[in-house]
Amino acid sequence: MLSKDHSAVFSSRLPAARRLSLAFVLPTALVLLLGSCGTDGADDAGGPASGEPVRGGTLHYAFSEAPDCVDSRQRPQLNSRMTGRQLADALTEQDPDTGEILPWLATSWEISDDATRFTFHLRDDVTFSDGEKFDAEAVKANFDAIIDLGVQAPQAFSFLTGYQETVVEDPYTATVVFEEPNAQFLQATATASLVQLSPASLGNDPADLCLGDFAASGPFTLDEFTPETSVRLVRREDYAWPSPIAENQGAAYVDAVQLDAIPEGSVRQGSLTSGQVDLIEAVQPAGRQQLADTPGFSVATATLPAISIPYVPLPGSPKLQDADTRRALSLALDREAIVQAVFNGVNRPATGVLTTTNPGYVDQSDEIRHDPRAAAELLDRAGWDVIGDDGIRRNADGEKLSLTLTYESGDPQAEQQHQLVQQQWAEVGIELVLDPVATFPDVTIDQYPGDLTTWSQTRADVDVLRLVYSSFDPSYSLRYGNPDEELNELLNALQTTVDPEERGEIAAQAQQRIVEQGYAAPVYDRVSAYGFSDHVGGFRTDLEAKPLLNEVWLAS
Repeated sequence: MLSKDHSAVFSSRLPAARRLSLAFVLPTALVLLLGSCGTDGADDAGGPASGEPVRGGTLHYAFSEAPDCVDSRQRPQLNSRMTGRQLADALTEQDPDTGEILPWLATSWEISDDATRFTFHLRDDVTFSDGEKFDAEAVKANFDAIIDLGVQAPQAFSFLTGYQETVVEDPYTATVVFEEPNAQFLQATATASLVQLSPASLGNDPADLCLGDFAASGPFTLDEFTPETSVRLVRREDYAWPSPIAENQGAAYVDAVQLDAIPEGSVRQGSLTSGQVDLIEAVQPAGRQQLADTPGFSVATATLPAISIPYVPLPGSPKLQDADTRRALSLALDREAIVQAVFNGVNRPATGVLTTTNPGYVDQSDEIRHDPRAAAELLDRAGWDVIGDDGIRRNADGEKLSLTLTYESGDPQAEQQHQLVQQQWAEVGIELVLDPVATFPDVTIDQYPGDLTTWSQTRADVDVLRLVYSSFDPSYSLRYGNPDEELNELLNALQTTVDPEERGEIAAQAQQRIVEQGYAAPVYDRVSAYGFSDHVGGFRTDLEAKPLLNEVWLAS
């Protein structure tokens, strides 16, 4: 099933049980790449807080949408993963500059040649907040628990496809065994979907786990949680095993973090500039420059590593069975006009199936371009060569090239974008019928209404291609039940090697196949922003956009 997406650009929703971490629903998604992120708007007094970090105080943070669950294993939405990132740690970390997998709770690892066995050597000095030690038995208990959760932990469960067992080799060595090659698993261990909880918590009811009834090893513990409203975190004083990308290798600087939902972007920004909060997520495109120009405040922006936000032809659409017709949709898109008109030029026109910050990105701008003439030629070749009095193409049987996009209403930016695309496609003879609905129907992909959808998945690994564009997974795969054997063969091959160069070559071929067959019409790369007061120091995020709040400090 599909779901609402991270940036509220498109708001197609599916049921919560299969809601994905899509790159255009939850605007919390922002990746600040270390060494390459930008801050704007600092005043001449020196910009964001500088000098030696200081301890104490409460950081006030404004969510665009507060989570309904703080167990990031169960909820792949970015607001849950962001909160879970503060409460729990992972076996590995991913370098924000290179995408390399780094040691964290696991100090090293070996992978079998067939990518079915992953042996992790663990730190021996880590404890959970309930006093229990982190060890190989804990790793086994955690992976076994995700299997027990099943579809209640959709993304985590998908990462463990083919899981056989975890073997405790000794107190601090664990081997995770799969029935078939599972090369993506190493990167998955760096995600918030596979964080480690205390074994004593894992038997709790999943609903209670969602409410924070668990112990973990992270830099903060949960003090209060009101679902969809607020979260309060407090510092864990004995924390001494931060992520390798953290500069602060001890306990958090702030005493506490108060996170409150302020859904309206302008109100959120006003709360920042009036001093009610210190840090906000999802600075809106229209307000970004204004905030950047306001003395005493800064904006940090970056592109989310994900699949570029696309229009996706549904495989069951009878009018989109021909590759030429599908490819014409992409060639008829004026991406630059869209990002300028809808997003004030903040987002970037897509140049590939993946965004530029995804480790598997390939520049496909030659194919992903605005070329109405080429689009018209493809449509003629596909048999849509009769132009009606209304300017819309028809085939020899008189069937009209009219496509329906069903989406969840309520987002003005999404509506503006769809209307602009409607105009662009009409210029080449394609009618786009917009079908906004108050609540998206609870359906699987093969029952999805209309001819098109919008979907992007966030993950800093080329395996995101396999999850979304294969036909394997009824919950995630856009081509489920409609296999492209050549593409599936490539995507399956991604699972057989952990060599980055080999995986990159395979992924490049897969991306080329996706574009050639018109399985996606990429539109733009999501660029989001955090805004913060200049008395906030040390603000950084990991590659998955989750803030490292144990790094943040407040100038006195």
